[in-house]
Amino acid sequence: MEVYFGTAPLVDATAPPLSPDDLSYLAAAGLWRAGRALVPLKDRDGQEVVGAVAVRPHPMPHGPLPGGIGFAFPAAILAIGAAAATAFRERSLRPGARGGYVGAALFLALATYLDVRAAARQSTDRWLVDTRRLLQEAATRLPPPRVRVAISDLAAIVRDGEVVAGEPADSPPRRVRVDGERRAVVAVLIGSGRWVELRSVPAELEAPRWLILLLPSALLGPLAILLLRWAERTPARLRRETAIAWGFLGPAGLHLTVFTIGPALYAIYLATAANLPALARDPVTWNALRNTALYALYVPVSVALALVAALAVFRYRQHWGGRLLSTAFVLPYVASAVVIALVWQAIYRWGSFGLGRTDWLSNTGSALPALMLISVWAHMGGQMVVFLAGLQAIPPAYLDAARVDGAGAWRGFWRVTLPLLRPVTWFVVLTGVLGALQMFTLVFVLTQGGPSPSHATGVMVHRIYQTAFGQQAFALASALAVVFAVMLLILRWPQLAILRRQVRNA
Repeated sequence: MEVYFGTAPLVDATAPPLSPDDLSYLAAAGLWRAGRALVPLKDRDGQEVVGAVAVRPHPMPHGPLPGGIGFAFPAAILAIGAAAATAFRERSLRPGARGGYVGAALFLALATYLDVRAAARQSTDRWLVDTRRLLQEAATRLPPPRVRVAISDLAAIVRDGEVVAGEPADSPPRRVRVDGERRAVVAVLIGSGRWVELRSVPAELEAPRWLILLLPSALLGPLAILLLRWAERTPARLRRETAIAWGFLGPAGLHLTVFTIGPALYAIYLATAANLPALARDPVTWNALRNTALYALYVPVSVALALVAALAVFRYRQHWGGRLLSTAFVLPYVASAVVIALVWQAIYRWGSFGLGRTDWLSNTGSALPALMLISVWAHMGGQMVVFLAGLQAIPPAYLDAARVDGAGAWRGFWRVTLPLLRPVTWFVVLTGVLGALQMFTLVFVLTQGGPSPSHATGVMVHRIYQTAFGQQAFALASALAVVFAVMLLILRWPQLAILRRQVRNA
């Protein structure tokens, strides 16, 4: 490596100098000259080119195996040999042979991933060593005579890492944990008894994302073999019909994979890099979880009101008043959540129904109940529609038989209608709770999780959004999202059980 001040070399005085044209070219971009990469050195303001750094790549083995060979090459030889041995057997496409093909493909993908990880680790170590050499050179040339260089001046040179005060340590780069985060560090001697520590994010932490590309690519071969086996035993007409069906399903499947399955898998990967102990100790997260549970308490109220509204609409369903009433209840449900939030924001700011409070959304004690009131008004119509469908499915003969036995309106409802509506009621309650736990729009539009500093309306989904796009802590936000998704899946299980029971009884 050579460092140039202007056109003059600093490390090796016998090295050829740069030409003025080289500096003018470096102002626009880097250069490749005589087997060396030239990158510009700019002044402290980042405006003018005051020199350059020349780096010559050294031919050296890169792989972890003897001779610089990576894992992928011997793994490819073994995988091809295993696949060939399986293929040359009799009936190589039988179901038992599929495991051999898949195993060989996964073995090749794993070996390639190990090569990628080793290359990423080597790139980080090489960057640390080269940057250490640059810092040591800068420490001798930056300060005036008899003045010690400041660590802040050295830190300004390193844009992809950080320079902090350090202790004497071994020369090779090493991996340590700093505040729970994994870092690649190397000790740098910048003067007599003065040590600093150069830190960087290890590139191998990004290697697992290559699995998203390597695993599907490795499984293409076994998938092609399975397709050949299926085509071998399937009539031509059925193959044509299947191809047409997948032609229609393909765009939807691609959309689902790219925009749902892919981001979900990437979120799980990011969650593995999060500091989970810090997440468990975060009081704001526990406050968001508590507020989410409290907010979901509006669901029983809205379900009870929706059942009353459904009974009233069902009672007068043949009359114009019943139709008008059902329209009035359903309109808030089909309206935009943002529009509903803005309308209720105006209502609260105009005096909160004249109850003597200036603005319920600005008060710590009333902000969350105010959002719950909006949700009751907005969701009661949709729940009423489900109850109406359940009421219409009840055979009139059951109620006629109850009246013959002397049951009044209340006893008929309590003994006949309500038990028959039990599956519908559980479905409405579970659906409402799941929707309440995922509430985001009202908080985002009306309160932004406030009033602060108590975060009185901070709920889980808004907490995830703030962590990801406010604090730019995507790993922590992904961990929150994964934990919350597991909770929702647990609550979703009873709903699926109810739906399966209804299908069996249909």
